[in-house]
Formats: sequence, structure tokens, C-alpha cells
Amino acid sequence: MAHKKGQGSSRNGRDSKPKMRGVKRYGGQVVKAGEIIVRQCGTKFYPGEGVGIGRDFTLFALRPGQVTFEGPTGRRRIAVYQQQAESTPEVAAVA
Repeated sequence: MAHKKGQGSSRNGRDSKPKMRGVKRYGGQVVKAGEIIVRQCGTKFYPGEGVGIGRDFTLFALRPGQVTFEGPTGRRRIAVYQQQAESTPEVAAVA
């Protein structure tokens, strides 16, 4: 009898899990501190003001605020700026 496995079954069966990369929060969206903005392979986007970078190049918010994409296409940056307090009209009590 031959000592070979048929159809190469021992060579198959290995696959990496999906990494779920991409932009998670877009420009103009509000984020909390620690929220992931972009998961990327390498530095497609660079961290700007209020944004940190992880060891796998994940960009995350360091403070709460609004996400902005800025810069030329050569070195794109993502920044998080704190939101300005929205002025709400005070309701006068009718006596």
C-alpha cells in the first residue's frame, strides 16, 4: 500500500481570521475618548491632534470631540477637536 495521503488534505485547512480593517468613524462624527477611528495596515492615515496610534497602526481618539480628516493626499491626518458648546435658547418661564 502507498503511504501517501490522497488529495493533499494535510496541506489545506489553514486560514487567517479577518482583521476588520477600515474607517470606523468618519469626518464630522462625534467620538468618545478611546474610540477606534481607523484600523489600518501601515500608516495610510497619520495621527493628528487628539489622536493616538497603536502598535498595529490603529488610530484612536485621545479625547472626546469631532473627527476631522485633514491634509493633502500625500500625508493624510486625522484629528479630533473638542466640540464647542451648542448655544441653547433659554426658555423663559411664563408667570
